[in-house]
Amino acid sequence: MPAELVVHVARLGERRIPFLHREHADEVVARWGEDWPDHTAEVEEWDRWRWEYEGLGGASAIREHVPERAVVFHARALFLPGGEHTASGGPEQWSMPTWDFETDRYTDRASAWRTSRRSGSGQEVEAQVRGTDKAAVETAFAEACAQAADRARNPGKYGDTDDW
Repeated sequence: MPAELVVHVARLGERRIPFLHREHADEVVARWGEDWPDHTAEVEEWDRWRWEYEGLGGASAIREHVPERAVVFHARALFLPGGEHTASGGPEQWSMPTWDFETDRYTDRASAWRTSRRSGSGQEVEAQVRGTDKAAVETAFAEACAQAADRARNPGKYGDTDDW
C-alpha cells in the first residue's frame, strides 16, 4: 500500500491517536509504555479510508508531529459545609506525565485552579489545581483552599444557595 494511504495509529489503552509518520507513532507508544507499563501501547496500521470512516475525528485528526507532553502537577482538597477541611479519600497532591490529547489532564499553564460545590446531600466544596510549575501549583492550591473554605462557610456569597 502506498505510504500516503497508511495511517499509523498509536493505540494507548482505549485511546487511538493517528499519525502520518510511523516514527511519530513509535515514539509516542514507547514513551507512553514507559509512563504506563500496565496499559496497552502499540502501533496499528490502518488504511486511510478506514481511519476517515471509522476513526475518531476523521482525516483532520491525523497528526503530522509528535504531541506535546508535560509533567502536570495536581492538587485537590475537600471542605465540608462550615469550612472544615476533610479527607477526600485520595492523595491531596500528585504529578503525572500527560499528553496534549489527554485534555482532561493536560495543561500548558503554570497553574490554574477552581472551586466547585459538589451536588448531593453533602454539599462539599472541592478545590482543584493543576499546572506545569510545581511552586505555582502550591501557591494556587493555598488560594483555592482559602476560597473553597470560604465558599463552604458562605454559600450565598458564591451563588450556591439554589442547590440547598
